[in-house]
Amino acid sequence: MRYGLAGLLLCVVCISPMGCGGSAKQVVKPGPGIPGVNLSGRWYSTEFGDMKVVQSGVQFSGQYFDRRGPDHNGRFRGQIIGDLIRLDWIKPGNALAAVMPRRGRAWLRIKERGQVLSGRWGYDQSNDDGGIWTAEKSTNDMP
Repeated sequence: MRYGLAGLLLCVVCISPMGCGGSAKQVVKPGPGIPGVNLSGRWYSTEFGDMKVVQSGVQFSGQYFDRRGPDHNGRFRGQIIGDLIRLDWIKPGNALAAVMPRRGRAWLRIKERGQVLSGRWGYDQSNDDGGIWTAEKSTNDMP
């Protein structure tokens, strides 16, 4: 009985979101939308290189052109909800170049009146286990 109650207490603590060293997963929620924002155009991401973005209403899509070469390029699409973009991305890869295909999810916060995107990306079903994703809108049009 002496260990029974302590064991039960330990079980309750471990299944709670904060128990046993775990931390609660941060939920990223949209803020207010930015009236008249137009995200279409050319962007530059430190993490992924040049990006071409197309916005059609709340739909958001595009592609990135990785500095490592075309085998690392990818595309993305998603939806704008308030000041938040939730998207899915895919990098087709190239088996002949030993670049494996990858896919995942991401979220980007629209900042500075639509001139900056800042968020995180993840592999497969994760929105954030891959790292940060930032981008700045270019003043030049992409060919």
